[in-house]
Amino acid sequence: MAQPPHTQLLTAAARRILRPLGVQQRGRSRLWLDDHEWWVVVVEFQPSSWSKGSHLNVGAMWLWSEKDYFSFDYGSRVENFAPYKDEAQFAPIAENLAQRAAEEVARLRSRFISVQSAAEQLASKSPMGFWDNFHAGVACGLAGDTTQARRFFGEVAGTDDQRDWAQAAASLAREYSIALEDIPGFRVRIETVIRRARELLRLPKVADIVLD
Repeated sequence: MAQPPHTQLLTAAARRILRPLGVQQRGRSRLWLDDHEWWVVVVEFQPSSWSKGSHLNVGAMWLWSEKDYFSFDYGSRVENFAPYKDEAQFAPIAENLAQRAAEEVARLRSRFISVQSAAEQLASKSPMGFWDNFHAGVACGLAGDTTQARRFFGEVAGTDDQRDWAQAAASLAREYSIALEDIPGFRVRIETVIRRARELLRLPKVADIVLD
């Protein structure tokens, strides 16, 4: 089935601007991925249920959490909904959205050049939500900062949220806090999680995952 004109314009603009940067389209969807082995920049030209056009969401997803869907763990909405009226009106909008996406990809690449830089950025995030604490704990643990990692894991483990997913994360945080006694072992465990997450998300297999 042929894509609607506004989607075709977004795809064409993204192919011109994002693909040369190494950002790859997810099938024929409006999702584009910049893969960094242990994390991914997710670019979504998000449609609306009510109108033709697009929002733009760009953010980092950490692959040390096993799930079969993409999420925005750091960052999200960068451009509000731009409506489609006709091809002449929307073509420059699509170009601008793709260009803005490229700028955000570059910004996130420069911010998270290593696990160490990710740990520094995530540890200084404010305010910190439930998953912010979890991700900061993993990043700090991988970077060897066990004091910070245990503090963040403690925040997760101490949640009073009784929902199943929150209690599962709290239990895992307690396990990870204990695992920090053996940093090499902790890193191997997280690498295993990353590989499983990549498989669930149908991302390419990688020979080596560099967690430095």
